[in-house]
Amino acid sequence: MFKKMAADVLGLSDVGSVITPKDYDKVDADDYVMHEDGEKIYFLIKSKSDEYCFTNKGLIHLDGTSATSKKRTLRRFSYSKYQIKNVALETAGTIDLDVEIKFQMGDEHYSIDVHKKHIEELKDLYKALLKIEEISYDNDITLQYAHKSL
Repeated sequence: MFKKMAADVLGLSDVGSVITPKDYDKVDADDYVMHEDGEKIYFLIKSKSDEYCFTNKGLIHLDGTSATSKKRTLRRFSYSKYQIKNVALETAGTIDLDVEIKFQMGDEHYSIDVHKKHIEELKDLYKALLKIEEISYDNDITLQYAHKSL
């Protein structure tokens, strides 16, 4: 019990790990993927309190309050409704144990800490989020042109 509380206080409890496809069925977020609609998981990060599930349709975020609490909030953000912006990847320093991926989705700001051993996988997520950001921006510009032409 004291170990969990100490990890919470030191900020070590919420350093996530990248989950491999063979283990997707072992996380809670998989229960909320709409497989029947063709939704597929492409990237999944799990920490003690949170899960971030990136699918072909959007982000599923299981938000926990702390590593010692079982209470969680489920939120879903569709790429078509919530534009991704301000994508950044913060690499680990000499003594850091984690790397951070940061982005904004709609009005929500995310800063996800992941163990530094997963930096290569996080680079792929970074590139994917940048591409989604670019496509969303281009689509928004095209939509503005369409509205002006009417």
